[in-house]
Amino acid sequence: MIFDMPVDRFFYDGPLEQSASISLEGPEHHHIKVMRIGIGEEIELVNGQGVLAKATLSRIDRHIAFLKIHQLHRADRPTPRIALGIPLLRPNKLELIFEKGTELGADSFLLYPAERSEKIHLSDNALIRLRAITSSALKQSGRLYSPTIEVLAHFKELFQRDAMPLFGDTNPEAPWISPAKENTLFISGPESGFSPNEEQLLAHAKGIKLSKNILRAETAPIAALTVLILSC
Repeated sequence: MIFDMPVDRFFYDGPLEQSASISLEGPEHHHIKVMRIGIGEEIELVNGQGVLAKATLSRIDRHIAFLKIHQLHRADRPTPRIALGIPLLRPNKLELIFEKGTELGADSFLLYPAERSEKIHLSDNALIRLRAITSSALKQSGRLYSPTIEVLAHFKELFQRDAMPLFGDTNPEAPWISPAKENTLFISGPESGFSPNEEQLLAHAKGIKLSKNILRAETAPIAALTVLILSC
């Protein structure tokens, strides 16, 4: 079964089943109205869980749109899985990483409070905003799996993952980054760099070169993911 690239694609936060009737509210309902989709017209639905559905608009009220699913496609999760370990940064920087990281194919975002982080905490509203950004990028990019988002309590929790840990190394002798051959975690640091305590833990990771130039905290994970994802 082949589906075209997304045009009128909508996000549904729940299971998508053959012949099921579902409803959309909030921003997705508003999107249907803005797109002037009429009764009987078809749209695509994704839920970030590997399912793409085609559904027909059966009714639309002031706050709710009702749809009937008539076609499904289920996809396997891409491998290898690429995770990004990101320090808490200013909201605009995190939003850029999450948007572009989702478009490129990041499997998960692991946020940690670095000792030199620009921010110490992530508010509930900021987390909701990041989830909304990933949902929007999911629809636009044609992906079927949403990246997961975790907020870690400590830097050391990054090394408890079943993935090859990498970090950007400014050492001229560090090897150049190459496409991932296994589940990989790229760990980026804050603008002020890793602390001595964090550098000790990075002894358990592999340092790789991303560029001949020094990259900003929001640029490094995007650059790394661009290369790592080439094998997926």
